Amino acid sequence: MFCLSVLLTGCSSSDNPQPSDQSYFPLRVGNFSIYQVNETDFLRLTCTDNGETIKNYQLKELVTDSVKNAEGSYTYTIHRYTRPDSTQPWVDFNTWTARMNNSQVIVNEGNVPYLKFTFPLREKNYWNINSFNSQDPSIDTLKNLRQPYTLASGKKFQNTFSARRDNGEFIVFHDKAVEVYASSIGLVYKELEQLYYFDNTSYPCYGQQVAKNGTIYLQSLISYGHQ
Repeated sequence: MFCLSVLLTGCSSSDNPQPSDQSYFPLRVGNFSIYQVNETDFLRLTCTDNGETIKNYQLKELVTDSVKNAEGSYTYTIHRYTRPDSTQPWVDFNTWTARMNNSQVIVNEGNVPYLKFTFPLREKNYWNINSFNSQDPSIDTLKNLRQPYTLASGKKFQNTFSARRDNGEFIVFHDKAVEVYASSIGLVYKELEQLYYFDNTSYPCYGQQVAKNGTIYLQSLISYGHQ
């Protein structure tokens, strides 16, 4: 809002309203986001194996449909595509769904529902991302609410928050995740590290955090819009 007269009306905090909680996960048919993905998969039989497979590609997520659900809100279909780089055509990858109500956001990644975050958004809120599936409890915590965030590419976002998790037992297993959401855009950055280390004292690299198997996954927003 532009203040025409400070003397007559004044300027209050309402002139710069905070973004709504729901704006951090905008769901609208036609919305799309394109990401750069860097993925490293580990599979080693011995401590000295190279055992690394590196994949770099682009990922597109496009909201293609919506249908009213039993909660009275809508479930949105998200088609996902990949390509090696911007010179190549998109290829079908998989399909997710997402739904949001007044208290939470749930995303079905394939057939597995994950609780992404809960409302109202509050600093240090925490939730079990596996509340709606049969996996072991895993806790995410909300950090840096309504703070600016800058990607490694230099892209800046004014209002963001992070959902962070670090459940690792560093001797045998490391489980770390970060998802950053920006108002009116949605997910702008994702980092996932799930690594199983050599866990037997008979291995010479035991206790040295050498990955036996697992994944390091980085996903960073390139562009977004509506089509």
